[in-house]
Amino acid sequence: YVLLIFILTYVACFAASFGPVPWVILSEIFPIKLRGLAMSVATLSVWVAVYFVTQLFPILVEEIGPAYTFWIFFAVSMMAFVFVWTQIPETKEKTLEEIEQSW
Repeated sequence: YVLLIFILTYVACFAASFGPVPWVILSEIFPIKLRGLAMSVATLSVWVAVYFVTQLFPILVEEIGPAYTFWIFFAVSMMAFVFVWTQIPETKEKTLEEIEQSW
């Protein structure tokens, strides 16, 4: 059950941080002329991160075991969650012009 809890915690933290946030924020904060480039960079960064997680996971499980592997991913996900929570501005009830001016 411990392994299942780690998996669910990792998925939940990702879903609340680096999962949906880049797509929503990028579509709101950048001017139209930069939006395509910003979305391209975001897509590239997501796929690079997915590649590294996919490559590192089996190595870490073999070398340090599944529990420590998930602790590492949990810690990284929690740091990402804290970053998003503290650094990404709230855009609720703001116009696109107000959001663009804040950057």
